[in-house]
Amino acid sequence: MMRWRTWVLAGLSSSLLACGAGSLGGEDDPEKGPVFEGSSCEEARVGAPVLRRLSALELENSLRDIFPELGASWSGVRLGTDPTSTFGFTNDAGTLQVGAQTAKELLGTAEDVADIVTADAALAASLPCAATQPGPECAAEFITRYGLRLFRRPVSEEEKGEFLALHASVSGKSDFRRGLKWTLVSMIQSPHAFYRSEIGAPNGGRYELTQHEIATALAYNYTGTTPTPELLDKAARGELGSPEALVAEARALLNTQRGREAMSRFLQQWLSYGKVNGIAKEKIPDFSTYGALMQDETRLFLEDVIYTRGAGVGELLTAPYTFLNDKLSSFYGYGNVTGAEFQRVDRPADWGVGLLAQGSILAGNAHMDGSSPTHRGLLVFRRFLCGTVPPPPENIPAISKPDPGRTTTRARYETVHISAPECNKCHQNSDPTGFALEHFDEMGRYRADEGGLPIDDSGYIAVGNERRPVAGAKSLAETLASSPEVTTCVSSLAATYTYGGALGAQCAIDEVQQGLASGEYGILEFVARLAGTEHMRARVRRE
Repeated sequence: MMRWRTWVLAGLSSSLLACGAGSLGGEDDPEKGPVFEGSSCEEARVGAPVLRRLSALELENSLRDIFPELGASWSGVRLGTDPTSTFGFTNDAGTLQVGAQTAKELLGTAEDVADIVTADAALAASLPCAATQPGPECAAEFITRYGLRLFRRPVSEEEKGEFLALHASVSGKSDFRRGLKWTLVSMIQSPHAFYRSEIGAPNGGRYELTQHEIATALAYNYTGTTPTPELLDKAARGELGSPEALVAEARALLNTQRGREAMSRFLQQWLSYGKVNGIAKEKIPDFSTYGALMQDETRLFLEDVIYTRGAGVGELLTAPYTFLNDKLSSFYGYGNVTGAEFQRVDRPADWGVGLLAQGSILAGNAHMDGSSPTHRGLLVFRRFLCGTVPPPPENIPAISKPDPGRTTTRARYETVHISAPECNKCHQNSDPTGFALEHFDEMGRYRADEGGLPIDDSGYIAVGNERRPVAGAKSLAETLASSPEVTTCVSSLAATYTYGGALGAQCAIDEVQQGLASGEYGILEFVARLAGTEHMRARVRRE
């Protein structure tokens, strides 16, 4: 089998590298900001054709869903950590490449899965003919069944013939079960399984995606896994043609467990609120306990705003409540919650509102020994205003260490970041926004003063060349909520994640964005309606 294993690896490397990844007709430049800010909307309603490599998570989800017999006996895919795009997302077609190492990892993964799936006990349950009538017809049944799920479309007669020839070659030198194993290894590592096709068939000047390509896009965009047999059946019947049908499917998928997990991944990668789980704080040795609870707090808050209330960006920023249990209630100093279960709690007046007052956001964007107007301001600038920050210059002057009771954090940062010309160019867009959150310490707790010194929480948000004044956390949240640029930014990032990269469709979401901006629907419905755009049904080659 070693000779066969070597041949498979060599073939996989060359075929995957030949397929490449990402757009087949031009790419967006992520350094220019949100991918939907293009101006030529007559030509940019749809993106370019693409072969999209599965992420490690997508591959693992797919294999577990296709082969439930894997269970706990399978340790998961061997693929390394997925690369992160400029926007912080791990599902971008432009960054998911395949090299020799990835090919080896995929081969190892395929072997692990095939060993379990073709074990005698597993085959007896999933493929009875393997025991009663092992032969070409039984092998064809195996190939047809799993080929449909792995390729997300029916296996062609030519492909079936090639796999049957492979099975006959291997089984002739060993046995029927061993032939099935190496046939399955070849199918799992096939580019048709490891890549999602969004190429389509030519129709005039465009390429119309096939029904099975659309089913595949729906499944991975909205659940992060392979299409269900039911969705593939709809594709086979041609039921995924209209925008209304696609939006209905997206709504249903978003409300499945996999769909909720996919939405949660976007929110975590957009906001990076999970990084609070595991960080250390100088004043609280066991802060990791609170960090984990803060992550749960933010997850529950987001679920309530987005799923339960069906709200938009404005309410996400200004909702006057959060979710606490007894430990967090005591830690923050409000709520009087008893018991380990989380409960909805109204925030005290002037103690902040909405997402930016979450402990995970505040503590996760602070230093070990003090708050950080820079980190907090950058979160707003990058993730709510889609601003871009140039690389830092060399020889950056250091900020002095915290000096409680003698100087405030604001004074220390203004001395270096705002006053120094070499620093001000970048920090003028972040630090003044972060100053508005200075009533929260490095642990995310409200403080009336800083070591006995008064806190100046005035600042501004930088929108283009405009500076909009804010004073405190609530003012910051309300100013952002009333700024149309914020809804445009957040919805553009959500679309970038949902589509797995822009692929040139700068104006695909204009109409859907308008409904979110006007309050006609909330974030969840906005994401669902992305399935009804032309971009979900067609592609255009761009030279």
